[in-house]
Amino acid sequence: MTIEELEAYFTGITLPEQIELEKGVVIMDIPLFLESHLSYVKKNGHLKSADVFIYRLNLLQERLEAING
Repeated sequence: MTIEELEAYFTGITLPEQIELEKGVVIMDIPLFLESHLSYVKKNGHLKSADVFIYRLNLLQERLEAING
């Protein structure tokens, strides 16, 4: 997904209080996570360091899909 598609996906959906992104990695404040990750990718998407932020956003989207069906 593009960053625009990810941002659209996360807009307007109900988010859980917290979620385990991967084993041992728990997001406690999902809105803050989204704000920081989306902002970073929009500003620095051309940098290699943005890859991990995009990976985490995609992983969150997958986890939410698994929970919500």
